[in-house]
Amino acid sequence: MATEFDNSLHWGLFLTGTTLTSETGKYVRVSELVLSALRAAGVFSNMVDGIVAPATDKLWLDKNVDPAVLKEWDATGASWVPMSYGRLFGRAAVDKLTVTGGTGNAVVVSQPVGFQANRLYLMTPTQNNSAAATITVAGVGSYGVKYGNGADIGATEFSAGRQAVLFFTGVRFEVVFPLSGLSSAVLAAQASADAAAASASSSSTSASNAATSATNAANSATASANSATAAANAVAALPYNFSTTTTDADPGAGIFRLNNVAPGSATAAYIDNVDADGVSATGVLDNWDDSTSTVRGVLTIRSKANATIRHTYNVTGSVVDGTGYRKLTLAYIGGSGALTNGAGHWLIFNRTGDNASGDVTGPGSSTNNGFARFNGTTGKVIKDSAAVIAIADGGTGQGTAANAFNALKQAASDTATGVVELATGPEVATGTDAARVPSVLTMGSHQGVAKAWINFNGDGTVAIRDSYNVTSITDNGTGDYTLNFTIALANANYAVVGCGRDDAGAGSYNVVCITSITQLTTSCQIRTRAVNNTAIDSDTVGLAIFGD
Repeated sequence: MATEFDNSLHWGLFLTGTTLTSETGKYVRVSELVLSALRAAGVFSNMVDGIVAPATDKLWLDKNVDPAVLKEWDATGASWVPMSYGRLFGRAAVDKLTVTGGTGNAVVVSQPVGFQANRLYLMTPTQNNSAAATITVAGVGSYGVKYGNGADIGATEFSAGRQAVLFFTGVRFEVVFPLSGLSSAVLAAQASADAAAASASSSSTSASNAATSATNAANSATASANSATAAANAVAALPYNFSTTTTDADPGAGIFRLNNVAPGSATAAYIDNVDADGVSATGVLDNWDDSTSTVRGVLTIRSKANATIRHTYNVTGSVVDGTGYRKLTLAYIGGSGALTNGAGHWLIFNRTGDNASGDVTGPGSSTNNGFARFNGTTGKVIKDSAAVIAIADGGTGQGTAANAFNALKQAASDTATGVVELATGPEVATGTDAARVPSVLTMGSHQGVAKAWINFNGDGTVAIRDSYNVTSITDNGTGDYTLNFTIALANANYAVVGCGRDDAGAGSYNVVCITSITQLTTSCQIRTRAVNNTAIDSDTVGLAIFGD
């Protein structure tokens, strides 16, 4: 008995006319009839049957052989090949591109079996890219990597160890899920999840450390939530895509542009009235000039994909209605990184306060060293040209800083209805503003003023960034430091307040706890610990000393 797949049994009668004759009745293979029926049903709408090969983007029912064979153009081999089940149904599968070398910007992969256009591929980069990237398929060719709109991918779109889904069009690879399309909330959630996983792993080593870590993590989470809420309430952040066009015109919905391709040379910004989320931003933008100060506020342009790409400007003058968009006058402050065409950015604005100087100018007396003595009834506060605050009762002329100081000392000795607290001689140097700051020796009664403070780098070679009443710092080992005071404090019963952080890489930070170990009048020993209670050299430590 013949089997089901015996071609000798798979024939059918095909009528080409309205009347069955020897000319109109044709016998064809059932397989050919099935393919023709599928094409008629629209399943193979791009199939062409005949003896002449069609365009390479079509399927070809090749009738140069009997039975006819369904074929597809193979761009890799530059030839027509029979359509197999693997090639037909493999179009819906995701194949793998194995990285074999190259760089982050020029990736080299091995050629996968059946490499073809109009197919999805999965690739795991081994290096980060810093700019536009290409993928070279061994034995085939090199192709650019783009977004769907044809723009080059941004920096760190390829990240070592992070899988990327790519669609090969035949002429380029397109990123299916671009990093720039992810919201900042998703990125923050991922970073928070990674930090929580790391904290949980460390905590499992010791029940005691786990309890401490959990407490610190809870406090840190609360502080972070409060900081995030405060930050959200303090600034207005709008999502926009950047355009490298510099003309003064409506850039289009969701787009902003500058009047110079170099961010540091830009003096104006043109922002569409609708942001990248499709929400009207007119009301927000129009409030950016409400301050009566010359500088209406500070505008920071920050990349969504890379927080290190940011530029800050003073916003001066009024917000101008450009019909469909708003114009801002800018004065560059500083920043770093290149703004990529089509990339997503945040526009973050901080408003300055209204102009209310409060400076009261007035005449000084020609007597009493340029300032009249306080008599308890007619005195008033004035500010002279030397930026010295004094008390006067009217008159003519102005005194110098030294004369003002002498007058105030004399005023303190008068019997008056008010009490005036004055610095003593050692606290003030005649005629200089800086020396009029009270010294540590005479600040005992000022309980609300820090007697010492410091900001230093404790990672690697210890270095003081800035400080007050701290002569030097001693590195005692990992996370162990001693602050040496310039002038000793009155006693060792002072309070140490501080915080720190340590760069954990990839834009994240470890929260650092600070503990006071030994408190002396001449020095203070502190230790810095991570949330899992392990010693850590923190690259940013800040603390203040309050006491007598």
